[in-house]
Amino acid sequence: MKKIRYLALVLSFLLTAQCLFLPAWAQLETTEAIETLPTESVQTDLSAQSEDVPFGQVCIQKGCRTINSMSPLAGTERRLDTALSAFLYETNTDTVVYAYNPDMQVHPGTLAKIVMALIVIENCNLDDVVTVVEGIQSYVPMGVNKVQSESLKSNEQLKVKDLLYALLLINANDAAVALAFHVSGSTDAFLELMNARVKQMGCTSTKFGNVSGLYTAESVSTARDMAIIVKTATQNDEFKEIFGAKRYTIPDTNLVQGREEFKTQNYMIDDSTLQTFYDDRVTGGFASYYESYGASIVCTAEDKNMNYVAVILGATRTFAENGWQPDIYGNFEEMSDLLDYAFTSFKVNRIIYDGMALSSFKVNGGECNVVGEAKVNVDSVVPAGAQMKNIQMNYTAVGGGLSAPIKKDQLIATLEVVYRNSVLTEVEVYAMSDVKPADQTGVVIHSVVKTTSGGSSGFLSAVGTICVIVLGAAIVYLAFNAYMRNRIRARRRKRRAQRRRNG
Repeated sequence: MKKIRYLALVLSFLLTAQCLFLPAWAQLETTEAIETLPTESVQTDLSAQSEDVPFGQVCIQKGCRTINSMSPLAGTERRLDTALSAFLYETNTDTVVYAYNPDMQVHPGTLAKIVMALIVIENCNLDDVVTVVEGIQSYVPMGVNKVQSESLKSNEQLKVKDLLYALLLINANDAAVALAFHVSGSTDAFLELMNARVKQMGCTSTKFGNVSGLYTAESVSTARDMAIIVKTATQNDEFKEIFGAKRYTIPDTNLVQGREEFKTQNYMIDDSTLQTFYDDRVTGGFASYYESYGASIVCTAEDKNMNYVAVILGATRTFAENGWQPDIYGNFEEMSDLLDYAFTSFKVNRIIYDGMALSSFKVNGGECNVVGEAKVNVDSVVPAGAQMKNIQMNYTAVGGGLSAPIKKDQLIATLEVVYRNSVLTEVEVYAMSDVKPADQTGVVIHSVVKTTSGGSSGFLSAVGTICVIVLGAAIVYLAFNAYMRNRIRARRRKRRAQRRRNG
């Protein structure tokens, strides 16, 4: 028991010493302002100017972001067998994924009807009644598509909606004439509307020679322009619904009853005609074929948080010996290949986050560096196997370099996010904090923690450390001693109980 008392006294002394020494020891960890140079490995020097391309234009001239971009993510090499041109555009991220001869002018064929349908929807109510022009069939070339089961009749009355379904599902040329006269009074006047509308969209390489898209060398367009047209048109909900329809029946009119149901000629939407090309990812489309300018098709498709506009122009179509049954559907086959490539070879990643700290930037004459942040979320299409480590960040200073003072939320730089020489996006970079001018010596001041060592303070630190060690050992000893004493008492009680039973 005496040993325990002595040990308790020693322990009390150590506890008292620890209480005295620890505060003094803790005070030795002081925060001081010291002179230090910025760490070059964590800062970005923006004094050097990059190529003089205005912000917002880099993605067009050197990248794949925006539909007018000149450097598609997957390049411009031929990937399809026969198409004269092709274009693959992801709408959610505004990314040109692939393009082949995107700006080569070719005949668009009856894809002109997409522009016609959009103009009609923009200028009419779908339930408006159209009275078919007198002598309607004289305006329609012989041997071309018309409203099925029975062509339109002079003075027949139909709704705008009925004619639009016939226009976009079965490429009906008499419906095109009837709508042109209804909106503009003549096909020539409506043609002027079409050419003005595509210019308004920014389609500088497109011109239509007539409202149907047939029999004229004047009609020209490009795969890029057709993608712009489809993108614009599908932003209209009424157009989008008709563009994605599979079948339609025109109700009885004042002159014709019992017209049969007609089905879309876009076999990628409807599996009841040619199941070979059906693709449940396709949400809309329009196909065109004429012998002199080949088979073309435009489609919209969505899957895995990606939405594509895809264009094939001038693909080959060949026919069986009977002369009318196709044995190679160039436009549908190559569109299937293009969409498979789009959805299996690419994915969408978020590469920039709102509030994301991007880098530390040197501030000339400043007391410290400044960290820049993004204020937008940026998603981008990247190859399916791409890794973030392969994405390069290129910064350009505002005004050629940063100088103190800097205010929080001040625009300090622009960022180009690059993957394999294609600019994925451009982002403005803002300061996350204020930066004041440095002191007169011109050095950068940082607040750091410095541990003081040596002298009497070193002795006190050593004493404090010893106290901690001894205190810990004493606690372990007392705990072990108490455990052993309890075991001894338990054995004694057990022996006494056994003697009572034996006695």
